[in-house]
Amino acid sequence: YVELVVSEMRAQQMGRVLKHFPGYGGNADTHAGLSTDARSLSTLEGSDLLPFQSGIEAGAGAVLVSHNIVACMDPDAPASLSPAVHQYLRDKLGFEGVILTDALDMGAITSYTDARSAVVLAGNDLLCCTDYEAAISALLEALDQGMIAEESIDQSVLRILRWKLELGIIL
Repeated sequence: YVELVVSEMRAQQMGRVLKHFPGYGGNADTHAGLSTDARSLSTLEGSDLLPFQSGIEAGAGAVLVSHNIVACMDPDAPASLSPAVHQYLRDKLGFEGVILTDALDMGAITSYTDARSAVVLAGNDLLCCTDYEAAISALLEALDQGMIAEESIDQSVLRILRWKLELGIIL
């Protein structure tokens, strides 16, 4: 089903975002607080990850990463802030598009870290945040302090621009 929907949306030049990577399962609501998914990687690969794999192969342009702590990938950080989760998405599933966070003001993130740290830790191409001025300030400060590499920002911008070109948003 995901392959069919993503393929049709792509034919219509509509943006295609798969969410909530790597799956939600029966986890608690991350709007309210932290939630840990204790399932094994083999369980995830046989269930929740299948629609993502199909959607990526069909040409999804973006993947929104959940705030669940997915213990088999990273037992310490919410997926949206986890380099290991992003690496799995890029390396194992071969996703080359835009990775974005869920809202960074949700309870799972605010109970894990402060807003400025979440913006810096995220390592995503796009950040969903309510205070964009504070987010920009935090990113620029992290860039100046060497906590984020300029090359990383450049790669994110290129992925976003490629997606916009594909969608006909920019020419």
